[in-house]
Amino acid sequence: MKIQPASVILAAGAMGIGLGFGFQLGRGGGTISAQAAPRLDGPVQLGAPRASRAGEGDSRIYDELKLEYDRFKHVDRMFELVAQAVRPTVVHIVTQKTSRQDEGQRVRKFEETGSGVIVRSEKAAGLYVLTNHHVVGGAKPNRIRVFLHDGRALTPVEMWSDAMADVAVLKLDRDDLPSARLGDSDVVRVGSWVMALGSPFGLTHSVSQGIISARGRHMDELIDVENQDFLQTDAAINPGNSGGPLVNMLGEVVGVNNSIASSHGGNEGVGFSIPINLARWIMDELIAKGRVARGGLGIVLDPDFRAEKAAARGLDRPHGALINRVYPDSPAARAGVRDGDIVLRFGGTSIQDLNHLINTVSMFPIGQPAELVVWRDAHETKLQVTVDDRERTLGSPNDPEPDAEPGPDAEPRDAATPARAMGLELTTLDATSAVGRGLPRSTRGALVSDVDPRGPFAEICRAGDVIAAVNEQPIRSAAEAARLLAHEDAAPLLITIDRPVDGRVERHIFRVP
Repeated sequence: MKIQPASVILAAGAMGIGLGFGFQLGRGGGTISAQAAPRLDGPVQLGAPRASRAGEGDSRIYDELKLEYDRFKHVDRMFELVAQAVRPTVVHIVTQKTSRQDEGQRVRKFEETGSGVIVRSEKAAGLYVLTNHHVVGGAKPNRIRVFLHDGRALTPVEMWSDAMADVAVLKLDRDDLPSARLGDSDVVRVGSWVMALGSPFGLTHSVSQGIISARGRHMDELIDVENQDFLQTDAAINPGNSGGPLVNMLGEVVGVNNSIASSHGGNEGVGFSIPINLARWIMDELIAKGRVARGGLGIVLDPDFRAEKAAARGLDRPHGALINRVYPDSPAARAGVRDGDIVLRFGGTSIQDLNHLINTVSMFPIGQPAELVVWRDAHETKLQVTVDDRERTLGSPNDPEPDAEPGPDAEPRDAATPARAMGLELTTLDATSAVGRGLPRSTRGALVSDVDPRGPFAEICRAGDVIAAVNEQPIRSAAEAARLLAHEDAAPLLITIDRPVDGRVERHIFRVP
């Protein structure tokens, strides 16, 4: 499965449109050819009477069809009204970007296209465009063009962006445009109707419909998006839809379309949308403060909390979030939280999993106390914790507690030691070097600093790649990567690489025979 931000593969537009039309024509032809003629045992009589009877039959079918449509047309009208209400608020975005893969190379100019929706904020007056970070991130406002429903083009006067949630906000210099109503994504139910609006393959202000297929989705492939709690939908989302709204049948925005799961880069009925409650909070933070101040507890969570671990702790199923480590002198430590506790509820909200806890704590007011219910020693324990700024709670992962096992975020001891294997020069990527290279702080693995053009990986790896896993085993250091790559009995190798491309991180998986 391939996870693609929905505005990345613009070159696939012509192919996607061709396939779409081909399917429609093929389906229509099949329907016509599938009509079977009745068997006739006697002589065939040709002439007007037979044609008349056929015409009468067609008329009866159309009369019945009209009767059935009269019963259904209020639903049809509802879809029309939603499109009529929301389409004028949807915009097409074209961003002029530049990139340079390596020092000394010429700067490459390219366009990133996507969608957005005009909204208002409770934090400030005026109109704003809500979209995705990967659509406009890395560009200045004067390099962004916002095309309205009537064809007019505007240039935003200000832009804010948050890569951790893949949300961006553009400020417009006018206040006379229609804006979309924002709904409540917390009450959206699986199976409910939704409509997706945007510019798939550059076809501006297109509308598709589907249902909410699932909630609380997390995509490991989107490693640069830390705040994940996606709504899943089968409403058609294609390259160019990124940043466009997902709306309910009241015409309210319940999500910001973000990415798709696809084997070929186009829609296969599995799309993902950022819940509007999260996107609205990010937007308000950016407008009010210029940055997103996320709440934090100072804990490291287990990303692999499965049924066996839950059963070993007396739970009948893995729900909540398992704490691997509590940082010293953190809000969690001061509240009495321990390693191995499972967070069941936070601030009155039942916690579903790791990502649900991260988002819930992130949006909680900093400096405010919250009730924390954890599962410990086979029973619930209630604690009071005061949320702090996440940046202050991260602690120093190089300094684990005395006599404690290193947490999953602890850096390897050989972090500064380079290693070589199979023509690759590798160094350990830690939190500091990840941030220094413009990567998410959580990125881990072996950084490829040099590639021997005669080596076996010359066609696969490039300088700047991060080897995240070998044969599905996560890489924590350069030495570990070198050992697994050089292992003679490991062929074929399955290598997972995180590659920075145009301000985002793409995940590639290569099979090496």
